[in-house]
Amino acid sequence: MYQLIVFALAGVICAISLLIFRGKSESKFRIFLKCLTVLFCAIGFFRFMFADSFIFVFNGIPVLGGGEFKNPDFLQSILRWGYFSIYAVLPIAVFYKNRLFRNVASYFCLPFAVASALFFDKFMKYFLDFQPYIDNSANGWHLNFGASFRYAFFVLELALAISIPIMLQIKEKHYFAVKNPKEWRNFGIALPLIILVTTPIYVPQSLFGYGLYKPTTFGGLHIGWMVLTVVAIIALYYVFRFRSYNDRFQLCMFLALVLFYQYNSYYLRGITIGRLPFQLCNIACFFYLIALVFNFKKMFQFAFLANIVGAIIAIISPNLTQGNFSLNTFHFMIEHSLVLMVPALAMGLRIIPRLTFKSLKYFFVGFTSYFSFSFVLGTILNGYKFNGETVNYFYMFDHEDILDRLPMFTFLTDTHYVFGKFEVYPFMILSIFIGFAALCLAFFFAVRYIYKFEDDHLDLRRSRIDLCEKITKKESKCPKNFID
Repeated sequence: MYQLIVFALAGVICAISLLIFRGKSESKFRIFLKCLTVLFCAIGFFRFMFADSFIFVFNGIPVLGGGEFKNPDFLQSILRWGYFSIYAVLPIAVFYKNRLFRNVASYFCLPFAVASALFFDKFMKYFLDFQPYIDNSANGWHLNFGASFRYAFFVLELALAISIPIMLQIKEKHYFAVKNPKEWRNFGIALPLIILVTTPIYVPQSLFGYGLYKPTTFGGLHIGWMVLTVVAIIALYYVFRFRSYNDRFQLCMFLALVLFYQYNSYYLRGITIGRLPFQLCNIACFFYLIALVFNFKKMFQFAFLANIVGAIIAIISPNLTQGNFSLNTFHFMIEHSLVLMVPALAMGLRIIPRLTFKSLKYFFVGFTSYFSFSFVLGTILNGYKFNGETVNYFYMFDHEDILDRLPMFTFLTDTHYVFGKFEVYPFMILSIFIGFAALCLAFFFAVRYIYKFEDDHLDLRRSRIDLCEKITKKESKCPKNFID
């Protein structure tokens, strides 16, 4: 029954929208379509606040860890994988008229939205199953809403996921250029990469199990992950460096959207004090999106310095204590890879201006504000211990991790003050602030050197092309200059 409601609602949305905007300018319809897309993305975002028992579906009993888990559901795993890509693909297709993303939205995302509607009951089975399988925190905000609300919420989300790509094809007359080899090439290369980068963090364990291998620092998985991240950044830079500004911007926007939804999909497991997005790398998913959408260059320059340094520290010394296909492992790896990739590409591809010494002012203002906020909030949360939980923003409140690696600084914890429920280690906190700021300052000068390296490389490339043209007396097709 609900399948019919989804398709009927999608048909009504398409019919009414096309009738209302019949004969009117394309710009007005495009604004309307953008509003529908924002509504769809918002609904998808807030649905992540409802706990989802599919998080705890494993392909067999995990080798590492214990507990009772549901049987694997391969069909649901594939459906959710394909459907998840809609959140990042559809905004690029609608807002930026990107032909590649419109093809993906029309010929990949739309079929998965239709298939998800056909298996509506299976989706709802997991959305309505509140039984946690690992901890009691699996119950999210959904406890405040009844089943009827959740049914209506998902019906509207699916109807929009179906109707928006259809209206793109009908109103804007977007169709796949079957006779154009370039269209097939771009689609064939991009689609597997889009599918890979939009892998939901909870799908690998449902397909492959919890994992036989527990990652270790500088073990095979850790080194492979670091190498793959660096290779991906370099490859994307070289592919897009001479492309138009729109292409470069849309790449960064797409990756920022993927990061935003990948991080927030973690809340399908439930919302707790410890999972609030106030760690530096967590909050990056909001900073990047806001800075790109509203062109806040100062915010992005702060995020560039602070978040790249923070992400590098996290990647070099990761907290990977579970199986290689576990939710936490995938969440940690995907999040920190994207936290590093987005600002690196945004700077390298000239989406944000190069750093100047004035950028240091933006960094210190932003970092001091964030650090002070984290200190105050963390002190309050740890003092009251809501639901018995504690937080450790910037390693300010649990020094074990830092002192295990740097035992020579144990003396910094000798001085501490207690104010009722609250405890403060002033010298340790001040040292963390100064230490991280010093690392960011060193990174600032390293980036300034990379600018010189990039300029010299471009000059050398230009000279080589000029010499080749002079010898062959033919104009080279290789681009000589960046397009800004």
